[in-house]
Amino acid sequence: MRIGIIGLPLSGKTTLFEALTGSSPDDHKAGRQGPDIKVVKVMDERVTHLAEMYQPKKVTYAEMEYLDFAGIVKDGEKGEMDGAFLKSVGKIEAFVHVVRVFPESVFPHPLGGVDPLRDIERFHTDLILSDLSIIEKRLERLQKDLKRGLPVKEEISLLERCKDTLEEESFLNQLDLEETARQRLKGFDFLTMRPMIVALNVHESQLGTSEVDQLMEKIEKVYPFLSDGLFVVAGKIEMEIAQLSDEDAAVFLEDLGIKESAMNRLIHLCYRKLGRISFFTVGKDEVKAWTIPEGLPAVKAAGVIHSDFERGFIKAEVISYDDLMRVGGIPEARQKGLLRLEGKDYPVRDGDVITFRFNV
Repeated sequence: MRIGIIGLPLSGKTTLFEALTGSSPDDHKAGRQGPDIKVVKVMDERVTHLAEMYQPKKVTYAEMEYLDFAGIVKDGEKGEMDGAFLKSVGKIEAFVHVVRVFPESVFPHPLGGVDPLRDIERFHTDLILSDLSIIEKRLERLQKDLKRGLPVKEEISLLERCKDTLEEESFLNQLDLEETARQRLKGFDFLTMRPMIVALNVHESQLGTSEVDQLMEKIEKVYPFLSDGLFVVAGKIEMEIAQLSDEDAAVFLEDLGIKESAMNRLIHLCYRKLGRISFFTVGKDEVKAWTIPEGLPAVKAAGVIHSDFERGFIKAEVISYDDLMRVGGIPEARQKGLLRLEGKDYPVRDGDVITFRFNV
């Protein structure tokens, strides 16, 4: 999964990026063009436990790629989604919009004061305007095609529906669209089609306070579609913790009353927002996690591993992770009748351990 980290300058974007990836300020290249990119392992404890069971030669965790974009709005000027930015976000699957909540310090806010609701409104307006601009240009061309007798009425109707949604200050990802309509819109790379997570970047002293609770309530009231994508994080302290050993990090997190690191919490949120799950393949050679869309048929999941698996699919031998760990191994699971043979259309579930039978 590719996750873009965006926001205003001095919002703590890069600090959060460092917290999520374990990188340090020295890792950033001066004068770099385009976003900073880091890949992190999704440290799923289920993979760890399966590896302990099988003792494989290789253990492969799922991966997540984070892209840290430069601040898009500078010096209080009107934000612009310029060509370089738009070109960079083509393969981004979700955005994390970092919003500054921590108070004024040696880094004054570029818009003249800390106001999270204003920053959310300003940035989201820019995203909406960018998509509206694309739609209006396309509709203008389609109207000419319509006059020439070309069959474009269906696309015009779809884009006008999108235009109405944006003009109501909502995101396109809130539209209830059939799969065929979604496929039609894919080529436009609309920014508001992507899931949006809002990371409220607070000072550690603000964690668990009524101030932050009230802010979240205000945001949910103004932007109800963001309610399941709000994420509170003390970016600076999380960045410092990310530089520590696992043991020391656990102690610091406990002292701060943080049950889970920002990296793990955001990974779980991204999986949920994007509708992704993990299944596992196991053996003496390798234990591996595979990330797929929720509900993907078994034959398509097989194709994620290799096209031959999909092409020659026969059956999927499936057991849940919980059942496998409970009985202690595949032979024991087979004796207890816990292994299932599933066909092509079986919707793979999170935590399934699968052996694919195929013939090409």
